[in-house]
Amino acid sequence: MIKLFQLLKLCVVLLIGGHCNAQDYQLVWSDEFNKDGCLDESIWNYEQGYARNEELQWYQSDNAWCQGGLLVIEARSEKRKNPLYKAGSYDWRTSREYIECTSSSITTFGKKEFLYGRFEVRARIPVGKGAWPAIWTLGSSMEWPSCGEIDIMEFYRKHGIPHILANAAWGTDRQWHAKWDSQATPYSHFTDKDPDWASKFHIWRMDWDEEAIKLYLDDELLNEIPLKNTINGKIGKGTNPFTRPQYLLLNLAIGGINGGPIDEAALPMKYEIDYVRVYQKEKKIASGEVWRDMDGELINAHGGGILFHEGKYYWFGEHRPATGFVTEKGIACYSSTDLLNWKNEGIVFAVSEEAGSDIEKGCIMERPKVIYNKKTGKFIMWLHLELKGQGYGPARTAVAVSDSPVGPYRFIRSGRVNPGIYPLNMTKKERKLKWNLEQYKEWWTPEWYEAIRKGMFVKRDLEGGQMSRDMTLFVDDDEKAYHIYSSEENLTLQIAELTDDYLNHSGKYIRIFPGGHNEAPAIFKKDGIYWMITSGCTGWDPNKARLLTATSILGEWKQLPNPCIGENADKTFGGQSTYILPLPDKKQFLFMADNWRPKSLEDSRYIWLPIQFNEKGTPFIEWVDRWKID
Repeated sequence: MIKLFQLLKLCVVLLIGGHCNAQDYQLVWSDEFNKDGCLDESIWNYEQGYARNEELQWYQSDNAWCQGGLLVIEARSEKRKNPLYKAGSYDWRTSREYIECTSSSITTFGKKEFLYGRFEVRARIPVGKGAWPAIWTLGSSMEWPSCGEIDIMEFYRKHGIPHILANAAWGTDRQWHAKWDSQATPYSHFTDKDPDWASKFHIWRMDWDEEAIKLYLDDELLNEIPLKNTINGKIGKGTNPFTRPQYLLLNLAIGGINGGPIDEAALPMKYEIDYVRVYQKEKKIASGEVWRDMDGELINAHGGGILFHEGKYYWFGEHRPATGFVTEKGIACYSSTDLLNWKNEGIVFAVSEEAGSDIEKGCIMERPKVIYNKKTGKFIMWLHLELKGQGYGPARTAVAVSDSPVGPYRFIRSGRVNPGIYPLNMTKKERKLKWNLEQYKEWWTPEWYEAIRKGMFVKRDLEGGQMSRDMTLFVDDDEKAYHIYSSEENLTLQIAELTDDYLNHSGKYIRIFPGGHNEAPAIFKKDGIYWMITSGCTGWDPNKARLLTATSILGEWKQLPNPCIGENADKTFGGQSTYILPLPDKKQFLFMADNWRPKSLEDSRYIWLPIQFNEKGTPFIEWVDRWKID
């Protein structure tokens, strides 16, 4: 029968989740050790033999058991023949003829591992000479220390003085050589406040998220380790081990490198653990925060868009370098079933190593969008392309095709849009006008605006084709597809119909808001009405969004006020539009934007917000800190 206090303990966990609810944490796993006897071996492993650090103890399962709602790990004197013994050996594991002491170490390796969260362990630790109890975690994807080690608690003597440590370690360029962020607090710090400290249970806690590891003892912060500092060296391939899952270890070591001399009179020693609990925040879309993929790596898919195909979302975006603006790899793709957990599908459209290629490494690839052609069964990618070493002068569009949403995409061609063809909404009179560009070198004058409105730059670019920079794609209800792009030196938006195979332009296109300086178009359709959100042209700096609408995609468009409301709405919440995703039921729409960080475009953040509608059916966007799609 479970004792009353055990039952009450469990009820508290289930009902209130400790004190974590206030911070939106939810209990995801715990072991309360309420069943007397052996540990649950579906969760825990027992380490066997001599493990590490030249410690005295031989680890075995017999020294760990559950009793009275506690896990007990006992270290005791126990002399017997060492089965590993080799006469003349210089290895500490095999040079010992006898086992002098036994204990236990348990782990969740291969059974339970966690990425981020709040970890709580309530325990009473032994403090006798030679005792080295610990609560810690390790990664499993690499060799130590590149796997990462977090010491939530270690107790041992430093220079003979007992300390409680809170540490993290990661890899360097040397094998088995770690870099440490370690904080050692003298044991007297705690006993000065409470002389009976050693006789009581205490709560060790780790709060671990994308930004930092924080280690606590009874709510006192012992160490804070920013994850920006925990980058592995060459052996760990420059990865961050603390953006990947870790498993738990609980052990009582005796002696060894850090345990020090042993007080034989202190044996047997008991390490008692009341519970182990792991809490995590419910995963939600959190705009502006660091987003990582399922491997814990930074998601690098900027200026992109999302394709929904056969129950899965595919997010395509610019793979940006840590410094600079040119494309070194290509277009990245991530896949998801819930828009929260993303699998890295790799570079699906790579730059070319061929000198002189339109997509030669060092070109600029931006704003990739992918659509699916039901007739041909092909996945079609369009993007804004600038040729290597030519800045933003070429202003081309590029097309690639694949048989699979995750590529590889085969480059077809690049060029400007609709060469030799006038837009549908340019009058015959305007088409016949001749322009002397020398007369309009001064921009922004009334005369210059009038010339732009009448198509001066359309005429200038007619033979070679229209410029295409920031762009998006849209597939209408009738499966007609459209290329929408910023043209005429980013002064005018153009909307161009694609051929039935989505690989070329049909020759039909219009220009909207000439001289309006719109870029970053994102479009959707609801109840027969087309809506487009764009950005002004202020470089990498955010500005006020624009809302455009029409009843026909190649018809007349009108502009409405800024769709963003609330604090920082005049800066589009620090972002710039890139895509609007209709969710599968077409009743919800997701606004995607980039929070650009030009000093490191790789570190640019993502803003995803729900589009809402007022009583008149007009869309608006309001900031939400954390939200989940219905």
